[in-house]
Amino acid sequence: MGTRRPRWLLAGVILLLATALVGCERIAKVLPGADEAKRLSRRTETPTSTPVISPAGSAAGGVQGPALVDAQLAPAIVQVLAVDSPTSAQANRIGSGAVVDAQNRLILTSYALVVPYKADGTPAYGTIVIATNRRPGESPTPEFEAELVTADPATDIAILRVTRDVGQPSLTPGKFNLPGVVLGDARAASAGLALRLFGFPGGPVDGRVPPMSATKANVTGVRGVAGVTGRTWLKTDARLPFGVAGGAAFNQAGALVGMLAQERYLPTGQVGQVRPLDLALDAIDRAKKTTPGTRFDAPMVMTGNVPGTSKPLPTDTMWISQPAFGENAIEASGNRDIFDYNTVFAAGKPALYYEYVTEGVPAGTVIEERWYLDDLLQDSLSSSYRWDGRGFGMAGDRIAVPGASGMPRGRWRLEIWANGTLRSQGTALIGVSQREPKIANLGDGSVAAPDATAAKGSVKGETQMLVFFDFTGFENVQRLDWLVFHDNQGVYTSPAVRWSGGDSGRFWVGYTPGAPLGSGKWELELHVDGRVAGVRAVTLP
Repeated sequence: MGTRRPRWLLAGVILLLATALVGCERIAKVLPGADEAKRLSRRTETPTSTPVISPAGSAAGGVQGPALVDAQLAPAIVQVLAVDSPTSAQANRIGSGAVVDAQNRLILTSYALVVPYKADGTPAYGTIVIATNRRPGESPTPEFEAELVTADPATDIAILRVTRDVGQPSLTPGKFNLPGVVLGDARAASAGLALRLFGFPGGPVDGRVPPMSATKANVTGVRGVAGVTGRTWLKTDARLPFGVAGGAAFNQAGALVGMLAQERYLPTGQVGQVRPLDLALDAIDRAKKTTPGTRFDAPMVMTGNVPGTSKPLPTDTMWISQPAFGENAIEASGNRDIFDYNTVFAAGKPALYYEYVTEGVPAGTVIEERWYLDDLLQDSLSSSYRWDGRGFGMAGDRIAVPGASGMPRGRWRLEIWANGTLRSQGTALIGVSQREPKIANLGDGSVAAPDATAAKGSVKGETQMLVFFDFTGFENVQRLDWLVFHDNQGVYTSPAVRWSGGDSGRFWVGYTPGAPLGSGKWELELHVDGRVAGVRAVTLP
């Protein structure tokens, strides 16, 4: 793409932290149109926060009487371990959780932590172990096993139920005596809200698992996503170890207002965002109504893809989210909050805002933003910069047109590259019609290869069935869901899954009955934004 322009002064808002601002603007020719666009830039930085025990405050929100102190909140926080077996010496995934219903033994945690499948569709773990920190300052002790009873994969919400003592067939009466948190109200949460963040940092350090930490932080802004009304994330000034994901965000009164989360489970990353509690209330309510033994049938879906494409993820430790777009933003105190998120915009808009999240990107990594208009590279709008953040960061900017005609019509694609490798991409449609989503070349198998083809065919006795398909015109698709039939009887309805595969390529979804697949005719009916897009039938002898 020719000579790359350094982004130090010319481009990019790097919303890492809130300190000094530097930046300027540049004028760029937009090809093939005749309009001129300018890119307004800002860059901020933030130091990694150090866990500290925070004093209780007095904000309202679900707590009656004096504010709850840290020692009262801590017993409700647990460590969540996804392991092959209760006796496993090493966990496959490590995170945190909060008891949201002591009577029903329900724990709120991150779905990214407990999603049951690997990128190839095979099981990711055998059981979920819950460790507690009953003695402050000591390492957590594995005490219980739990099951996933309900979840909302689109918002990263998962609810677990403690079912038995660790390594035992049943739960000792009275042993689960952990308190539940007080549920607060996060609907009005905005920049400046003081938080108290609780969670377990992660795995062993020098042979010892760190105890739970409490960190004080502040909300710095909010984020959303196309297709969802309102905000889906609270941005904070904290930068915490990966293991706190799934942990609790309390207000100063001690009421739970959110859940700490990563956008993708990544041990090399950090945690700097919170899922607002209101996103979890429906899942908590559904979990309370389930009967003992109920398990959530988690949707099997391709996750090992570069966000916004169907290309396999690189095998290193970096992850960058799919860019999100909006037509407006509010800027204050060095922070920019985008709103009116969408992927389709009317012609004549004066600017296009965008943002994305980075996790696990090493300092010094060269990140490029490559802009395309109708597949034609816009070199003068594209830019590069050297990442100087830590394990988590947010980046964003806008491209704007000074004239009255607004942004040129077309398909604006933004690709994010790091160290010469594509990491994510997104497309914004401005003043053009949406293409019709179509799928073709459906196939099936039981194990997925990285390129979304079957690494192993469908055979009787396998515990999962995967359906592979080519897709085109998915530039504005928001969600997928699917039905599964066995001998013409419905056996599974998936929850809606947020689409992350980009405009065209190859993808897969699947189903597992929790036991070997039996003989007969199996059918998977795929829905795209609520409309039937295709059916794959497989007959097992």
